[in-house]
Amino acid sequence: MNKPDLDQWTTAFALMAFLGLFMAPLLLKQAGQQKHQIRYIVAILVLFSIVLIYYVLYWSNYLQFFPYLNRLAELLFLSFGVLFYCYLKELLHQPVSSRTRLIHFLPFLVVSGIHLLLILLNSILPDSFFQSTPFSYYRYFYKSLPWIVLIHLSLYAVAIIRLQPSFQSLREVSQWARWFSLSYLGFVLANWSYHVLVNMSFFNRDWDYAISLSMAIFIGLVAVLAYLQPHIFQTNQLPISELRVLTTPTATFPGVRLATVIPRSSVPTQPEVRYRHSGLPAHIARQFAQQLQELMCTEKLYHDNELRLETVAERLNISRHHLSQVLNEQLGMNFFEYINSLRIKEARELLQQVPRQQLNIIEVAYQVGFNNKVSFNKAFKHSTGQTPSEFRRSMQDKPDYNCSTPADES
Repeated sequence: MNKPDLDQWTTAFALMAFLGLFMAPLLLKQAGQQKHQIRYIVAILVLFSIVLIYYVLYWSNYLQFFPYLNRLAELLFLSFGVLFYCYLKELLHQPVSSRTRLIHFLPFLVVSGIHLLLILLNSILPDSFFQSTPFSYYRYFYKSLPWIVLIHLSLYAVAIIRLQPSFQSLREVSQWARWFSLSYLGFVLANWSYHVLVNMSFFNRDWDYAISLSMAIFIGLVAVLAYLQPHIFQTNQLPISELRVLTTPTATFPGVRLATVIPRSSVPTQPEVRYRHSGLPAHIARQFAQQLQELMCTEKLYHDNELRLETVAERLNISRHHLSQVLNEQLGMNFFEYINSLRIKEARELLQQVPRQQLNIIEVAYQVGFNNKVSFNKAFKHSTGQTPSEFRRSMQDKPDYNCSTPADES
């Protein structure tokens, strides 16, 4: 039995693993209404951290005390491609359905099930059983497992590369999506490099750290961005200087025009390429845009801090894909930009009109649809350049926001 020992590399990787486990609940706490997106980041952080701890135990010879943990890393690798891919689909506001997600996880579930079955049989049956039955082939399962993992990782690498053109029209998340994708591609490359080089005569122990280094870099990247640019994990807000207001007449209320905040640089001039074959004509999309604005102004659905694209699509009786098209082409923003713009604009009105004694900052946050003060403060400052308290002190009594305003008779 080898003597357990930690060196500089294993100590550093252990610290990064604990950093990942520390960051995961913090990201969930500050995620606000986008917990459905951040759950994939949290899962990746936790699983990367677990794999790093596994490798630390292996390199430091502590794994000999936990024999049932053998092959844990390879099993978890079958989930990484799915998690990275699903998160990128969420950024595109094309979330993977529960049924499809289950199909994506089938390789992980099947291989894990076979592994657990073999462990169970090995613990209750004699070794001769495996030598005299078809179970003698179980060794081939473990010999082929690394290559199954590599092929699986590579297939998702191709899928992630194919998603990249879709981010060109989403400039507020395109850079983060690029770095996120590169992190996964680096992880896949590290795996391939290891399995190719391990059979070479010049291979040494230090190169064995390549896979762990790629995971440690990802954990560090998320930790740094969570501190320097937390809005990446909370909202896709644009600065207020990038927004302008359009007013459109309503079909239900003649003489009334609805105010809509849209990015200046994103005012639609022609249908986006990705919606060219969607089957939704432009004039129908404009009607849905009006109905959406009327729905938000009359029922204020954005007050629900768990509001989802699917929920609004059901209210309008259209598909979520068509609603996404309406938002991008007619209003020039994605779903979360639109919802948060309504929340921030109403918050500005409340902060102007209602005295502090009647409605404090946290009450304003809850009333307009945020579920915590931290998310509200960050989103508000990101949009206006001021905290809610600073904005309230600087404003006069005159309101600057109304859901609807009388149309000019001229």
